[in-house]
Amino acid sequence: MPLHRPLPDLLPYARRCAAVFCGLGLVLLQSASSSQSASASPIGSIRTASTTATCDPPGPAPRFGCQWSTDVCDWFCPVCDPFGAPPRTSCNWDGKLCNWLCPGYTGVEVTVQTVQPPVRDATVYVRLSSLCAATGVVAACAGSFVVYPGMPISQKCQAIADAISNNCSSAGYAVTENDCRLEATLTASNLGCPATQFALGLSNDAGVFDQTGQGPLPDGESDSTTGMTGSCTPMPGPVSNLRLATPGDGGDIQLTWDDATNADGYVVFSDTAPNGTFSTVAGTAQSGASGSTVGMPPGNEYYLVAGSNTSCGVGPRY
Repeated sequence: MPLHRPLPDLLPYARRCAAVFCGLGLVLLQSASSSQSASASPIGSIRTASTTATCDPPGPAPRFGCQWSTDVCDWFCPVCDPFGAPPRTSCNWDGKLCNWLCPGYTGVEVTVQTVQPPVRDATVYVRLSSLCAATGVVAACAGSFVVYPGMPISQKCQAIADAISNNCSSAGYAVTENDCRLEATLTASNLGCPATQFALGLSNDAGVFDQTGQGPLPDGESDSTTGMTGSCTPMPGPVSNLRLATPGDGGDIQLTWDDATNADGYVVFSDTAPNGTFSTVAGTAQSGASGSTVGMPPGNEYYLVAGSNTSCGVGPRY
């Protein structure tokens, strides 16, 4: 005869299991609720507008093609080989600026003074050349004219000015000062790329860029060529403590900062990458206290601010 054991009381087990499942359900419910709250928070939108406060570029890139590295806090520029022969034997190639630099000869402005007239018939070749640090484009031009014995130095100076005006304007060069009549002096500038130094060569040889650094030219004339690197005072100082806020409904971004020294106004630059060129002007302001308001970007946007004044233009970006 089979024995029948009494069934155990399952009610305590059922209660414990129910408590466990309810606890798990509460934990899952809390996790889901937290995820939904985080995704709906306006903080997620604020994150799209970032500032690079710890390792920002001190200013614009030294030349075209450079990228800012936040790892080492410095510019990395691709290798830039010399273009052409040096304008003078004393010139040195600057790989960071990607240009020939000849102290006292190349400059953002170059002045030529004719100090001795030619003593024989000859052809004078005028050449201007540079590689724009901002774009990487070579700006070169050439012209020529005929000289004769006893040619007045004022007329010789004017012939140089005419050669530049007639042959080099399309390359961005211009005669910005002409005092040939009284002082036999002119000054040329690179208006197409004003921050880049350039070389101006005078020669009696079509295959030689410049002969003025060797003394009188073969035709007997003598010219003094002087480059000026350019400077201004006072240069705006860097801004500090760039701050970002989203007032109101969060549809705009308010940028404020501490004012820079020697600044009459401010320019706000933006870029979609922290190591970008920051060439886009996002806004302007009269002071850091009032700051500048920009629209909420659709994605990541980074901001730098620079002071400016009428004497020196835009200063370093922070």
